Amino acid sequence: MTVYGWKLWAVYELNSGIPLAIKIDTIEKPDNLHVLAALEQAKENVAPKSTMVVDRGFLDGKVLFAIDQQGIEFVIPLKSNMTATADARQLALQADDSYRACRQVEVTHGYGKKKYVESVHTELIGVAGLLTCDWFNPEGSEANTTKKDYQPRPLNAVVVKTRDNKTPPADQQVVLVTNGDVQDPFIAFDRYDDRSLIENNLFRDTKQNWCLQHPPKKSKEGVWVQVYVVMAMKALSTAFRMWQEQQARLHEAGEQTSWSMYRRKLKTLNRNKLIVFIGNHIGIFFSHEVFMLAGVPVHDAEKELKLSRDEIYTNYTGLKPPASS
Repeated sequence: MTVYGWKLWAVYELNSGIPLAIKIDTIEKPDNLHVLAALEQAKENVAPKSTMVVDRGFLDGKVLFAIDQQGIEFVIPLKSNMTATADARQLALQADDSYRACRQVEVTHGYGKKKYVESVHTELIGVAGLLTCDWFNPEGSEANTTKKDYQPRPLNAVVVKTRDNKTPPADQQVVLVTNGDVQDPFIAFDRYDDRSLIENNLFRDTKQNWCLQHPPKKSKEGVWVQVYVVMAMKALSTAFRMWQEQQARLHEAGEQTSWSMYRRKLKTLNRNKLIVFIGNHIGIFFSHEVFMLAGVPVHDAEKELKLSRDEIYTNYTGLKPPASS
């Protein structure tokens, strides 16, 4: 069987706009397949933020439970036909003012003579301790919730009563579910609203400006090369622009900044390092480590650095050094 098309999973850092981890698979795979793998890769690459925002396609109780066990908060919308959705809407009708939050924002529309300012109203209601999310457990939807010893795990919800001056009927209001606090429901609401940034700043940008969907060869290898190179260049270029902005702020503050200063700083940080090539392998080491591993005496190394050749060998290999001849 031949499958045409591929799918990309990405963990995206909202503040910097840098992709932290990606996974690639064929297009027929479910959305929730590689969520935990991508999250683990992001944690290995750099420590991510403590909140994860995902769309309805990732509404998997087993996956969300595993994310919760890692101490990471999540925000995700519920589907309209779910029992928990109807329950949250009903509880919102009975909620007191302590979980109700309103926000009024002035929004400018149009240009020139057609320019006008509109007052936009948004109203949210937080629902704490929602007990009808039976799918939120280690077994997911396959769990037997009819057992006498079954204990439902509560989640919190945010019901969007009014958004942008539009108040839909109670049975059509959007419900967000989260394992975070909803005393201020706008925290979870704003976090989910930022989810659109990954669509616009990552996927759309890489499709339109970086030719993400046009691999050099229509094969598995071609797709993998294209996706990894594009995402790597997206991360590098974003980091470079952040560095440029930082240099501009330093320049405005009256501090000296230049490429030569940057190169001198980089040279200072790496002047005591060597690159070693062995076959297809490459490694960057401190110069004294290379010489000590090669058996070349380094003056006062063990006395000043408090480091021996055997310790260096064990540190890199995890093995005991071979007996010297």
